Amino acid sequence: MFPLGLLLAFLLAFFAPFIFAAPGAVMFRGEARDFEMGRIAAAGSMANIAIAMITFPFYILVFFEVDPWGKIFGFVCLVNALLATFNLLPLGSLDGVKIIRWNGIVWSLLFILSLFVTLLILFRAPSFLI
Repeated sequence: MFPLGLLLAFLLAFFAPFIFAAPGAVMFRGEARDFEMGRIAAAGSMANIAIAMITFPFYILVFFEVDPWGKIFGFVCLVNALLATFNLLPLGSLDGVKIIRWNGIVWSLLFILSLFVTLLILFRAPSFLI
């Protein structure tokens, strides 16, 4: 169990209009090397970034507030961007720590990309946040 994540979920429950908690883990039999852990952690964040980048054009170009599909694509885009950025933070047992142990340059590139995508979504398409 990740106590910092539990604390974060409780704080968000009281101070934010949503609860952000995503339980999950990768378990290894025997000793896992930093290379293996880092690549697996990076794959998850890259998947979230890819989903956000794929759904963003659909939200902006195709369904921008036209019908409920626009809000769905916008929500999927935002959630995946935020999840990628949050998981890349180098705290506790989050993916950021595992990626930094493996390769700091890969972590830097992923974190900058996820932060860019998140800020692009937040500043370009604020309508589904209200």
